[in-house]
Amino acid sequence: MAVMIATLGGSGDIIKLGVRLMENVDKVLIVAGKPLYELYPESEIKEGTEIVNPPEKASELTKLLDGFGIGVETFKVDPFNFKECLITIIELIHSQPEGVEVVLNVTGGTKILSLAAMSAAGMCRCKAFVIQEKGNGSIKLELPMPDSGYFEKIGKQGKKILSYLMQEEKKLKKPLEQCSDEKLKPFITKNIANHLGVTPQTITPTLKALEFSGLLSSRKGAVKRGEPAGGKSGVKIWSLTDEGKIYAAYFSKEKLRMI
Repeated sequence: MAVMIATLGGSGDIIKLGVRLMENVDKVLIVAGKPLYELYPESEIKEGTEIVNPPEKASELTKLLDGFGIGVETFKVDPFNFKECLITIIELIHSQPEGVEVVLNVTGGTKILSLAAMSAAGMCRCKAFVIQEKGNGSIKLELPMPDSGYFEKIGKQGKKILSYLMQEEKKLKKPLEQCSDEKLKPFITKNIANHLGVTPQTITPTLKALEFSGLLSSRKGAVKRGEPAGGKSGVKIWSLTDEGKIYAAYFSKEKLRMI
């Protein structure tokens, strides 16, 4: 079984060509850029700008490919937000069952969306291709992908920390920056250590190393002490940086427990 993850901008022809040239596609996951009017006020869109609607194109493709027995799902992203595009695609790759071949068609969409798809393919060691138009027809050009083994240098404990913090941030009902220190108890050193089954002293060097690498940031906070002591205790609250969230998305797969 093969799944094609395809970026989509204004033309669905690139995806139809990708399906035809791959030949063995069972399912297509379309990552479609949101139209400009969903992202910006009308006053900020230059007069004369062509407004395309990728999700609408995706809907048309769904009907077409369904007729050939190919399942289609569409995921909308801000095509000008590299982090959002990259994390979305990484999570799509990791959500596929074991044994399924995942191939990325990175031809469509904005440059940022296409580059994010290429980055995700490199990080997750997936095949990727572009459709290149030739005088005598279009061809599928496979892209060389580097070995992403350097991610292993973060270490097992570092990967678990990044993965844990990302999962906890997803549980919050509002942005982390707007939460009280009490709501952020899962992000303090002691509770991160408890989750990993180690002592705070053991985990502190790893947290500092991740902060030095630009994957984490920290700030001072204060949370209520338990009874009978009462009062508040000074703590350090850790959070993922934008770069840290990208790495966390990569390490948050279920296979992590087998590393």
